[in-house]
Amino acid sequence: MTNPKVDKIAEAMINLEKSARAEIKNDEEKLLVASALMAVTRNLYIETIGAEDAAHVFASVADSFLFIEEIVDQHKPTIH
Repeated sequence: MTNPKVDKIAEAMINLEKSARAEIKNDEEKLLVASALMAVTRNLYIETIGAEDAAHVFASVADSFLFIEEIVDQHKPTIH
């Protein structure tokens, strides 16, 4: 049984990544397009849950970057 909310997230991610990548002409533009996506994401969060809660969401996302990197560093797979 699928979850409609998870399905919507997955569908949006696929569509938005395709659109974002279509905007990128060279490596330098990757961060520019990522910045645009982040600004749109920020605006949507603020419209929906307000600035304070949006700030908490963004802080949690930022924390997760470092957390995931630590896990990857600790569990680097080896090829035998």
